[in-house]
Amino acid sequence: MTEHIEVDTSPVIEPEPFDLRVSLTSIVHWADSTALRNRVMRASGFPQDDLPMFLIVNQLTYNGAMRPSELASALGMSRTNVSKVVKRLEDAGLAVRVADADDERSVRVALTESGRAQGRRILDVVDVDFARALDGWSDDDLDELKRMLARLARSIVLETAHARSRRE
Repeated sequence: MTEHIEVDTSPVIEPEPFDLRVSLTSIVHWADSTALRNRVMRASGFPQDDLPMFLIVNQLTYNGAMRPSELASALGMSRTNVSKVVKRLEDAGLAVRVADADDERSVRVALTESGRAQGRRILDVVDVDFARALDGWSDDDLDELKRMLARLARSIVLETAHARSRRE
């Protein structure tokens, strides 16, 4: 039997109508949810019922060829697990390992033409989701949203780079 303890079960943050942290967290949690990923995987006709494979194809769709260590970091996987998943992607004809032009000792994982076609199908599904979510927004509102999100993304990238250089 569970002991009855009085605890505050409310969020630590007191959400305000336009709280940036709450809004961004909601979007990230939606985009990062297993339910959404599985739905996009099915709707895009992903050839395998393999979420890690889907996640790597998705990363490569948005970022282009990546080092296995970059994939591991982006997805919270071990490098060993990434290698196993990349092997499955290679066997399925969706990805290939290529020499890294910046470091001849390294490789990058890249999408094959079949993998790129799959990436385009994923983007098509996501485009439909965004179109539904943004239905009724004016062109001016959409332009402003795009501009502000791009600005925020640049600021985050720059701050991340600054923080990394301060640690080194």
